[in-house]
Amino acid sequence: MISKRLAFFLCSTIVVLFFSSPALAGSPYAGLTVGLAYLNDSSLKGSKSGDLSYDDGEAYSYAHGLDFGCVRIEGEIGYQKNDFDTFEPGGVAGNGDLSILSLLANGYYYCEIGQSSVVPILSAGVGAANVEYEDVTDEFSEDDIVLAYQVGAGLGVKVSESVTLNAMYRYFSTQDASFKEADDDVEIDISSHNVLFGLKVNF
Repeated sequence: MISKRLAFFLCSTIVVLFFSSPALAGSPYAGLTVGLAYLNDSSLKGSKSGDLSYDDGEAYSYAHGLDFGCVRIEGEIGYQKNDFDTFEPGGVAGNGDLSILSLLANGYYYCEIGQSSVVPILSAGVGAANVEYEDVTDEFSEDDIVLAYQVGAGLGVKVSESVTLNAMYRYFSTQDASFKEADDDVEIDISSHNVLFGLKVNF
């Protein structure tokens, strides 16, 4: 319960900072990213224990923020989904998926080097995520709100004064998620390596 209250507080803070404060000095921008999500194997604890592996999945995000030159701050809504691959022990084929809807506050260091149009990117973010676990075989479907964070690095290519194309690697992780339905309960750890390509437009 404490983590859910803190997650709600973080979400509320993000909304206030990035969507209700136009007076802050900075150039507003919007960004879209798409890419691949490589979810690490999860250790399951509870009524079903073992190791769950995943297929490669997809990841998307939309961000709105303020650009201060070498520093950017933003609020980001992200989504990723990975189908189950196999469950150990036994190597049993999995039938279901894990999806994550996140709301994060991100900070970027994004400074041009000389006259080059290629810009190095460093980023970090923290917020909350709604994790949905759906096991079709066991007819088990539940979700949990947990704390989340991400760190990343990449390169941006400025194609104009207002438009930048980005290629990013991000490590995304959450607090362990817990799911309970009737007499079944499952707890899993979550971390992901994401490769993303995006577009940022300054207004």
